[in-house]
Amino acid sequence: MPTETPKFDELIDKILMELKPHSKICTECKFEFSVEIEDIAFLKMLRVPPPSLCPTCRSQRRLSFANYSSIYKRKCNVPGHEDIMISPVAPVMPWVTYDHETYYSDAWSPYSYGLNTSTEQSFFGQFLNLLKVVPQPGVRKGPDSINSDYGFYVQSVKDCYYVFGGKHLENVMFSSAIYDSRNIIDSFLVRDVDTGYDNVSLNESFKCVNCYFSSNCIDSKFMYDCRNCSDCFGCVNLRNKKYCYFNEQYSKEEYFKKVNEIDLGSRKVYLDFKEKFFEFIKRNPVRAVRIQNSENVSGNDIKNSKNCHNVFGVKGGQNLRYANFIIVDLKDSMDVSHSGFGVNYYETQNVTSSSDVKFSFSCKEIVNGEYLITCTNCINCFGCIGLKNASYCIFNKQYSEEEYFEKLDEIKTKMLTNGEYGEFFPMSFSPVAYNSSFANIVYPMNEEDALSRSIFWQSENNINTGNLKAIRASDLPDNISDANKDLCDFAVIGKISEKPFRLTEREIDFYVRNKIALPIDTPQKRMLERFKLFNDFKVRKEYCDLCKKETLSNYRKSDGYILYCDSCYKANFS
Repeated sequence: MPTETPKFDELIDKILMELKPHSKICTECKFEFSVEIEDIAFLKMLRVPPPSLCPTCRSQRRLSFANYSSIYKRKCNVPGHEDIMISPVAPVMPWVTYDHETYYSDAWSPYSYGLNTSTEQSFFGQFLNLLKVVPQPGVRKGPDSINSDYGFYVQSVKDCYYVFGGKHLENVMFSSAIYDSRNIIDSFLVRDVDTGYDNVSLNESFKCVNCYFSSNCIDSKFMYDCRNCSDCFGCVNLRNKKYCYFNEQYSKEEYFKKVNEIDLGSRKVYLDFKEKFFEFIKRNPVRAVRIQNSENVSGNDIKNSKNCHNVFGVKGGQNLRYANFIIVDLKDSMDVSHSGFGVNYYETQNVTSSSDVKFSFSCKEIVNGEYLITCTNCINCFGCIGLKNASYCIFNKQYSEEEYFEKLDEIKTKMLTNGEYGEFFPMSFSPVAYNSSFANIVYPMNEEDALSRSIFWQSENNINTGNLKAIRASDLPDNISDANKDLCDFAVIGKISEKPFRLTEREIDFYVRNKIALPIDTPQKRMLERFKLFNDFKVRKEYCDLCKKETLSNYRKSDGYILYCDSCYKANFS
């Protein structure tokens, strides 16, 4: 069958044909890593050369393009605009950034920035020239967002505030990765939940507070790895239970008498019970890795998946390798982060509803696309930014089908020859500063190291409370019953972050209705604390405390956990 890129195909075929399992030195961290026979099978399927970076550095590079906690005041770069917008794009970032309304309008055309291809320059050098001039969205969200100005990476949301990532939401605040939910505050990775506070990885539940890695729970507080429980408090590893307090069974009357005496509206009481609960978790076995309804998989937080290895946070995955951070319904893909609903992805960050996509960021509905940023509904495009409903484009310039493949063959062949092809965008191409990226949470870096690698870093500003009177978080009322909406007129200085934040009337109403103490630090700081519950995207060798066999674990025994391997856990807590 004739090929559309004959020179490239001949060269990649030769590379892949000669490829054998081997070790190499990561060009970034300088540590040795292995290209295994299973990796080679994926490389051949996806028709890409072996990577130059180890899996960890590849993950770090992708996640440096994701910001799920930080917002800034930034000047809008639309000509004639003088307004300041709230955006995840830090002020230090040099990219042209448009406000939401202008970016998603017909007021500008991405084709007007089209560049001719050149065989004299490197691909990444040419792409950087394009990146410097094509506008990027200051706020990335769907057009069907109602009264949700501070919603980022969201679709079909209403009355949401300071939310990063989500779909089909109503009245959600200070949260990340929330789906099909309503009345949620301070939560991460929540799906099908009505009314919840400070939950992490909670599914199909109602009226839950501080519930982690649990599902199908009702009217419960402080739950860890529990399922099908209602009216429970401070419990770990329970299944199909009611009226339990720190794993002890009570009668209905005894239970409500006990929990009604606990006033979580008091910050002191709430924090004391939270500390007691996390100590209680370590006195109970935890699953070394959380894997449900899956076959032939390795990693952590895996559901309904098959043949997935070294993956984290995957649901409905098939034949995946090195995937992390919210992967849903994805097949035959490798080295992906926060992507889904597609097939044949390689080195992607935030790509959805697509097929045959490589080295791309923040794209959807793509077919046969490579090196794309913020493109939608495109077929056969390469090295483009901001295109919609396009085909046969390179560097935002339109070509005929014949011209496109001729130039594509030339570009990819040169890239493969000089070692560019096969690499995701450099971290210096990211739209967010490194210290506001998700990468800095999982792979921390200091400012000096970032700048030495030409990676953008947003310096901390001095505390500025504007015209608001400042109060310390420690001066807030201890009990929510003593709070009033006058607090909204103050800038509260966070207890740990030492940064100012404001309380809103809506959240105070929520705390009062649900008898929850006022927060004492910024929304960003609270988000970062929740992210820590996922540890890192690694598993390590430990020993099961029951069968004594070696097992892979997301937890460290040295941190005080009692570890059960998957088999022992399921045998005891099915």
